[in-house]
Amino acid sequence: MQENLVTKFKWFWGWQDDKQEAWLEAMSRRGLHLKRIRAFGRYVFELGEPKNFIYRLDFDQKSGQDSEYFNLIEEAGWVRIAQVLGWQYWRKETAEGKSAEIFTDNESKIRKYRRLLASWMVPSPAIMVIVLGMFKRFPGRHPQWVIVLTISIFAVWSVFLVVNFLKVTQRINNLKRMRTL
Repeated sequence: MQENLVTKFKWFWGWQDDKQEAWLEAMSRRGLHLKRIRAFGRYVFELGEPKNFIYRLDFDQKSGQDSEYFNLIEEAGWVRIAQVLGWQYWRKETAEGKSAEIFTDNESKIRKYRRLLASWMVPSPAIMVIVLGMFKRFPGRHPQWVIVLTISIFAVWSVFLVVNFLKVTQRINNLKRMRTL
């Protein structure tokens, strides 16, 4: 069974879900069908006949707790392939040249991106309070490299949040503009 599995490495950011969907669809047309996703952009594909699978991603951290929501999507012919850090990967076979959508309107897509933004913002203040509390509780007991490392990690995390926030906000604004046209 292992000989039918192929692993590919590819990195996508949260705002690049449409590019990820297109890449997964291109892989299926080559006979590589998504089976699961591992950490750090490791996609595991099952080798088979080329098919016209359409992939769609949704961000829902409930991970299946809302069975009515998943039942609705499954009744429309979608199959959930994977769940990674709140991202739900759905697949549906269609005729060549046809497309299918999970989201029927831009408002649903906007809500997806807002859920994504909220997931990034919630842990940040908590982590900062914990680390700063640690430094305050044990002043002078930390080697210089620990302080530099901690500040560096916070700086990288802050840049990550700002860039992602701006990109996802840009996607939301584009969807809002499309809604008003």
